[in-house]
Amino acid sequence: MNGQQGSGGAETDAAKGISARERAYRGIRAKLLNGDFPPGGFIEEVAAAEAIGVSRSPVREALNRLAAEGYLELHPRRGAMVRGLNAAELRDLYEVRLMVETHAVRKICRERRVVPAELTVLCERHEATSPDDFLDCVEINRLFHQAIVAAAGNTVLVQVFDGLQAPLARVAMLSLQQGVGKTDIIEDEHRQMIAALSAHDEAAIVDLVKRHLDLMPRLVSALQR
Repeated sequence: MNGQQGSGGAETDAAKGISARERAYRGIRAKLLNGDFPPGGFIEEVAAAEAIGVSRSPVREALNRLAAEGYLELHPRRGAMVRGLNAAELRDLYEVRLMVETHAVRKICRERRVVPAELTVLCERHEATSPDDFLDCVEINRLFHQAIVAAAGNTVLVQVFDGLQAPLARVAMLSLQQGVGKTDIIEDEHRQMIAALSAHDEAAIVDLVKRHLDLMPRLVSALQR
């Protein structure tokens, strides 16, 4: 599957019994991540509805949901504007994500918490996914890191991490499009992270998390060039 396509179109989703509201959300989100709706631009409800194959009502609901998640800004009488990401925001995002994930893995190691089997399943799913399918790679990567944070057993920490998902998804997509985050490297590091967590090796897992998240500063440098 090409990196510029979503994982299944409107017809496939409809065949799976997915609601028009969810199809609208997934379709618009995919277009946001792919860059079909560029930062600073406005999304027209009619055009989005036609492109995804739904009516305007589920599109409107999807836009409200995406605005709540941080992908869009809603402007009265003008509509939904796609939010941009600048270098300063990327740096701030990197700092917060690093704090959240290093705290989570330290807690898992110090409390000798069970490492969820879901992590291995997600690794296998990632390895079975085409490296050109950027959308699926981004989603699997999100689920992997979310599972690690959840394994720390702190619901507030999970809420903080989930609140970062809109910019993190866009960063992950940008990194793949820019060639900064190679999928094979990500897969290998994910396997190493599982091994370090399973051994409750705090020093090793913290080092791995820092190395793994280093793609964000590298992406800032790449975009500035």
